[in-house]
Amino acid sequence: MTPQVLYIGGAGRSGSTVLAGLLGRQQGFVAVGELRYLWDRGLAQNHLCGCRQPFRQCPFWTDVLTDAFGSVSGAEGLDVPNRARAVDRVRFVPALARRRLGGPGFERRFRTYGDVVARLYQSIITVSGAAVLVDSSKDPSYAFVLDRLPSLELSVVHLVRDSRAVAYSWTRTRVRPEVHWKVEYMQRRKPLRTALVWGANNLMFEDLGRGHPRFLRLRYEDFVASPDESLATVAALARGGRPTAGAAPGAGDSFVHTISGNPSRFNDGPLHIAIDDEWRRKLSSTDRRVVTATTAPLLVRYGYLDLR
Repeated sequence: MTPQVLYIGGAGRSGSTVLAGLLGRQQGFVAVGELRYLWDRGLAQNHLCGCRQPFRQCPFWTDVLTDAFGSVSGAEGLDVPNRARAVDRVRFVPALARRRLGGPGFERRFRTYGDVVARLYQSIITVSGAAVLVDSSKDPSYAFVLDRLPSLELSVVHLVRDSRAVAYSWTRTRVRPEVHWKVEYMQRRKPLRTALVWGANNLMFEDLGRGHPRFLRLRYEDFVASPDESLATVAALARGGRPTAGAAPGAGDSFVHTISGNPSRFNDGPLHIAIDDEWRRKLSSTDRRVVTATTAPLLVRYGYLDLR
């Protein structure tokens, strides 16, 4: 059976961890965080899994890697980070999106990397027993990689959040609890840099979504306002458009073994959904003007700005 993958894409700090967490608590779904980073943040750097065990000591991931590659050391020997760098980068998106632009060399590199990725996803489905794997990696180039794999059935949620809110979030100082051997903080960006990345990422997902049979754009603000309705719509997309029973929690054990993502993935209790509009008070007027001007066309397109 072809693995069903639901990919949450967009700009970082757009609420993907919360959306993935709620989906992972639905019957038949397993949310594994930002799976793109398994090879470096998990396998190489041994960050904490969402279950609070170091990645290498987590029985779930040990079972997954053993099923896919024979052993944890077998996965290490594949040198996946170097395979990934050869195809999974923004500059390769044209070649990923349109095969004629890649050439034979690129296609060989893609097959070498894609085979490993497909085996990993299949093993997660096998070990978890879930019907749908939720990947909140967000990165657009990785979404194009997954979309090119014939052994996966990909659905994409393009999660959009107001660029001003995203820019403010990237200025905050937050500890990364997964880095368990020292105190380390999440990356910070200046608002202009965030605005440029926000625009580029969303435009790439616009390209991916053209004609895609299982693609949905969801505004973070609409998700927060109507979480049950949003979850039902996303769940139906992931199940191939079939009706869903709604957003009632399932076994509650499928948002445990997560790779990377917002620190909220370590929360044991209910995931609280609330609009975060602190940026309206704390983002400086200068930064607000810069981000608004830089991202204005897409802010209008997504309904955040009315220039009439």
